[in-house]
Amino acid sequence: MISKKNKALAAGILAAAMSASAVMPAMASAAPTAEAAKSNGSYKEMFSSLYDDVITNGVQNGYLSSQTNGSGFGIPYHSVETFIVEAPDYGHETTSEAMSYIVWMAAMHDVLEGTGTASDIKKAWNTMEAMIPGWSKASGRTDIKYDTIWKQSRLKADTAEEGDLPTAYPTKQPGVDAINPMFDAFKSAYGSDNGYYLMNWLADVDDWYGFGGSGKFTFINTFQRGEQESCFETVPAPCLEELKYGMDSPSESAGNGIKAIFNGIGKVPKQYSFTNAPDAEDRCIHAIYFANQNGVDCGEISGLAGKMGDQCRNDMFDKYYKAIAKDTKLTSESAGMDSKHYLMAWYTAWGGALGNYDWAWQIGCSHSHQFYQNPLAAYALLYDKGINSGMKAKDADTDYKESLKRQIEMYQWLQSKDGPFAGGCTNSWRGRYETYPSGHATFYDMAYVPHPVYADPGSNHWIGNQVWS
Repeated sequence: MISKKNKALAAGILAAAMSASAVMPAMASAAPTAEAAKSNGSYKEMFSSLYDDVITNGVQNGYLSSQTNGSGFGIPYHSVETFIVEAPDYGHETTSEAMSYIVWMAAMHDVLEGTGTASDIKKAWNTMEAMIPGWSKASGRTDIKYDTIWKQSRLKADTAEEGDLPTAYPTKQPGVDAINPMFDAFKSAYGSDNGYYLMNWLADVDDWYGFGGSGKFTFINTFQRGEQESCFETVPAPCLEELKYGMDSPSESAGNGIKAIFNGIGKVPKQYSFTNAPDAEDRCIHAIYFANQNGVDCGEISGLAGKMGDQCRNDMFDKYYKAIAKDTKLTSESAGMDSKHYLMAWYTAWGGALGNYDWAWQIGCSHSHQFYQNPLAAYALLYDKGINSGMKAKDADTDYKESLKRQIEMYQWLQSKDGPFAGGCTNSWRGRYETYPSGHATFYDMAYVPHPVYADPGSNHWIGNQVWS
């Protein structure tokens, strides 16, 4: 149950998020900017002007790639710049974040058009699916089988410490298997799909790094070496590790590829691996909820949003599925459902063998930041009938009722008396499940962290973290 205090806070959050009709007149009557003056200050006209620049004419204006995912809009670039200092190091990559915003913009467009049809939402959702490996047409890789993940009897990952510095990698591996307790439920519900319906967070739209070898959209990853690995210390690597690049040439009998820098020499077989960032999936979900609540019939896309949210329950688990407890150690066994913290963590990651496809793995994440929480998406997954109908795996409603409660409680726990939110929490102190400092603040037995995941620069230094939720 949610307390009366939390219900009131939830109602305030959701009302503020959904009050489009209240916001629009206020904006229309504000002092006009130069752009607003051109359009007589109408919110719809201002939005349409922006939409034309970024979406309708996005390719010629540099915001979108000329590549689509078959029938959608052009794939959005993370930024129009090339050299940037952010999570991507090159602006003409794309992110699941950018994909989620194109869905949100399309939802706003279709609501403001007032026809009740999801014409642009369908195009935007199709574009977004370029980031979902088993659904991506943009990648052009029809030879990779992602449905083989469901042919495994379990998903088992190797465990390793997180290092204080990038130079500490590869780190110690204790040899304790991490076993995903949700696998059977998802396999039962989605075993006929081509893998997970989750986005990989990063892609090289124009194959600038050359890992795809085709000049086309290529899945890549970067950050994998601990909290001090800043943007320019990352090692970009292809998500399809075919041992073509890196330490050894393809002719070597025991190739290491690029991933050896993370995993160690002689420990890198040919494989695929992907990582999601659940704030993006949640933003897609709440965009569809916004459209549904404002007269647009999103049809089957509502169910796809539900499927996506259902599988975001993978982000509710500790990195190595260890118990949510102060005394958990790296050598502790996987704890099944007791490893569920119910928050939206920084990621879940998964992968498997290329070629023989005879093994697969998955991990969760021990670290949760306030700005990745999205109680509006959790609410939509529970109470929008079309979205909720897409959640097919066992106990989805039960998990999201608890998640909605905890996300709001996390806001209350982290909000300072002056307003700003103060970071997040972890179940793995220093990334190695070390003992918490004596008397340290906790949230459901997870330790307070001012800058979850990244310390160089600190993840809570970005102003966006204060307003994203």
